[in-house]
Amino acid sequence: MKKNRDKIRQQIAILESLKSKRRKKSFKKRQTNFIAKRTVSAPRSFNRISTFNKPISRDIYAYKQNLIEKFIPSNLKYLTLNVNSPFNLNSIEKKAYKSNGKIEIPDIFSIIDNTNESYEILRKIISALLLERNNRVILDYHLCNKVDLSTQVLLDIILQDFFLFVKNCQQNNKQVIGIFPDTIGGSNINNKIDKLLFSVGSPAVLNKDQRKFDDIISYPLCIHDTESSKDPIKKIESKDLDTTALAEYVLESLARMNKSLSSEKLDDLCTVIGEILINAEEHSTTRYRFSIGYFEEKKEGEKHYGVFRLVILNFGQTIYEKFKDPDCPNKPIVDKMKTLSDSYTKRNLLKWKTFEEESLWTLYALQEGVTSIPTTKYRKRGNGSIQFIESFFNIKESVEADNFSRLLILSGNTKIIFDGTYCIQEKEIDYHKFKVMTFNKTGNIEDKPDSNFVRYSDSYFPGTLISAKILLNDDDFKLETN
Repeated sequence: MKKNRDKIRQQIAILESLKSKRRKKSFKKRQTNFIAKRTVSAPRSFNRISTFNKPISRDIYAYKQNLIEKFIPSNLKYLTLNVNSPFNLNSIEKKAYKSNGKIEIPDIFSIIDNTNESYEILRKIISALLLERNNRVILDYHLCNKVDLSTQVLLDIILQDFFLFVKNCQQNNKQVIGIFPDTIGGSNINNKIDKLLFSVGSPAVLNKDQRKFDDIISYPLCIHDTESSKDPIKKIESKDLDTTALAEYVLESLARMNKSLSSEKLDDLCTVIGEILINAEEHSTTRYRFSIGYFEEKKEGEKHYGVFRLVILNFGQTIYEKFKDPDCPNKPIVDKMKTLSDSYTKRNLLKWKTFEEESLWTLYALQEGVTSIPTTKYRKRGNGSIQFIESFFNIKESVEADNFSRLLILSGNTKIIFDGTYCIQEKEIDYHKFKVMTFNKTGNIEDKPDSNFVRYSDSYFPGTLISAKILLNDDDFKLETN
């Protein structure tokens, strides 16, 4: 009997051991799945990914700060630790947000058209993710009727880096599970915004829940690491590949409408894309460049046209900060900018929070021949900005023919809007012809630009964002012939 009891106890011990191993294996599998996904839950229905251990018993806040300093990815790090950034964590902490894991997205979610409110929402989201004690975060869209592509991209970059941050933390110490939200979801998405969200927004980018719509062709978020190669030739090739991919995307969109761009319009479109990409890289002080496209087919009665949206952005020094930096390599251009500033100051044309030196220098940087790159290194550079602006107007044509298309540059506290009201002019000085974009009737950069198009923005964008919205109507198309 004793032997039988010992044998039974031994078998029970073995079974318990096996169960323990299975539990550990199951937990490890769930944890691995969470780390690997780095995704947002499908916004239409919130599902908790998993249940983790309770937070470790220590000063959670101090521990969070330590993790953020050590493991936060470069883009989110720049956004949250830069003292000038609207997303600076110290500034957000002072506001003491208490979202309880639920954040209402406003009627117009756009850092361009509804700047202050949209920035405030992004700050609340960062607070809910990094500072507050939330197990989950829900974005409630019941008030939202418009989402700007630029703002959606900014949100997705923040969310993507947050999940990468959590992954970095867990790889270093598995005990950190439960300190940060383990699930992000959305709710109450209406049919006015669902196409954008499910084609190029958070569900598509982070949750792999991309849906097909008959009138939408999307170009998913493209993240280019400028330090992936030290070879300058490969960097140029990468830019050319990205330009080609975006141009082919537009052609694919038009082909579905049995139409294509004329060769002139195609050249203009490729120039716009290519020059924006190369400018984003040259003026970037961080290693990543982001681009995304969104094409929507429209039918209104007998009208049949397409709307193409393109957003390219990078984080780092603004255009103004790049030239203001004492280490800026193009000293002659900086000297000209300083002389221009003196001229404006003497005439009392610079106004605090209305038209500051930053806006003046940013506008000057768009003129032909102006670049922060030393001319000894790039003798042919300095025409990029004016060239893509000119190409944009060639596609857009006139205000009368198209009052919809718009190109916008947002850098630091400066916002510059192109809609065709002011066009590029050609000037001649000492028998040398060059192109200028001055946003005034005189075409003289020394005269103050129209404040409706070159303006100071209360909210600082920590980098440079270029947003193009182009109407491609029947004037731009030629029918395909078989």
